[in-house]
Amino acid sequence: MQGFTQKIKTLPTADQYLLVILILAFIVRLAFMWVYPDQNFPDAKAYNTIGNEIFAGKIITNNTYMPLYPIWVAMTGGGISHIFMDIIISVASVWLIYSIFLEIFSNTAGALLSAIVASLYPHFLFYSVSGLTETFYTFLLLLSFLYFYRKKYILAITILVLSLLVKPTLDILNPILIVLFIGVVHKSGYKKIFKYLSVYSVIYIVLLLPWWVHQYEKYGEFVRFNLADGIVLYSGNNPLNTSGGGVARDNGSSDMNLEQFNYIKNPVRRNEVIKKSAIDYIMKNPYRFLELAGVKFTRFWRLWPHTEYYQQWYVIATSLLSYGVILFLAIGFLLRNVKIYFRKIIPIFALFGYLTLVHMVTIGSIRYRFPLEPFLIIFASYFFIDFVKKYSWFDLVKNKTLSNL
Repeated sequence: MQGFTQKIKTLPTADQYLLVILILAFIVRLAFMWVYPDQNFPDAKAYNTIGNEIFAGKIITNNTYMPLYPIWVAMTGGGISHIFMDIIISVASVWLIYSIFLEIFSNTAGALLSAIVASLYPHFLFYSVSGLTETFYTFLLLLSFLYFYRKKYILAITILVLSLLVKPTLDILNPILIVLFIGVVHKSGYKKIFKYLSVYSVIYIVLLLPWWVHQYEKYGEFVRFNLADGIVLYSGNNPLNTSGGGVARDNGSSDMNLEQFNYIKNPVRRNEVIKKSAIDYIMKNPYRFLELAGVKFTRFWRLWPHTEYYQQWYVIATSLLSYGVILFLAIGFLLRNVKIYFRKIIPIFALFGYLTLVHMVTIGSIRYRFPLEPFLIIFASYFFIDFVKKYSWFDLVKNKTLSNL
């Protein structure tokens, strides 16, 4: 008995298992960076340019991007060193997924499984070396959610506001998340909700003020975020859009044509006119708008990439065997387990519903779904562990044997 107890004491702890998983995640991402060619995304090139302009003290020439990720790119040195730091952020996100799982479900086995899945998940590998905002933005979102679950509200709110300086998509949802976390998840009452909504307002102004000053200096008027909202809305709602995406090309097929707006030289007025054109199209073509919304929903939750450059059989197979399986298991969680944990995960549901709706109205792409995939992994991992625990092969065999007696 003493020898057995000694063996138990020498077994690895959860923290040791997690450390091994994080090392694995780091090695796999480095290997992926080595074998996967640089995609030379136009967005990635733009972030480098913007970062250099900011650190040179210049006005940013681009009208459609927010400044925080370009600042990160410039701070990390660009090129390989920047990709290396994005890999570090991606590995840290594996730890965040593990930690959020524990906060919600208090199940170490499931948390470790979610970390293992995240360490090898192909979409995480791809975006960790892409030079795009997805890894950095999702890290901020996960960190904010973790702090909310741990009742560290000021840190959570600060990070939530910082995420707007990467992508302003959640601007409307952020106050709702505060209400849901404080009032529903933690049941803290309306006084505390009001207190932290006030804190949010102050932090919002303080952190966005330097950007507002820059935008005023650039345009001569107040611009809260950037001038991308008109283009994004129009690209998904115009006579040329059939795919539900939003791609403008100089040559070949395209989901939109912006040449008709080139006569407007003021970029702010141009954005306003583009936005108005999109709204007019929606109002005059409500049935087409609803039809396209369905197309965008399908594209947003699509099992493999829509883009023509990623239609190779191995890309499709990899996506089906990773995201496809995770989505299937996450749906199992919704059907089997959601009632038990509904109060604790309602902010996550709000995030899912909000992002899906936003991209049904604007443009649909699996790229915009990426911030939701860590939560899909969390749900899928819990369902798998719970299913295996309650319906183990041993119990199935035992029950079948007894039924035959």
